[in-house]
Amino acid sequence: MSGQAWKYSDQLDDMDLKMMKRDFFTYKIGMDYYGFSIRPLMRIAREAGAFYKIGKIVLINRERFDAYLRKTRCKEEKFND
Repeated sequence: MSGQAWKYSDQLDDMDLKMMKRDFFTYKIGMDYYGFSIRPLMRIAREAGAFYKIGKIVLINRERFDAYLRKTRCKEEKFND
């Protein structure tokens, strides 16, 4: 939705707007926002190439993570048709 959030402005809430401002997020934030538990979140972040470990901190690139979710969702929808 980068750059086109206005198209979905009637569907966005404050939590969505805060998340869109972030380039990276932590496990805790990702678990709260996406509703995944820790293991699926880690697995998907690694598959998406969005996983960055800096010292003891793990950050996930939001754009890559969202793009991967959209891509896999499109594949699943085509598979189910």
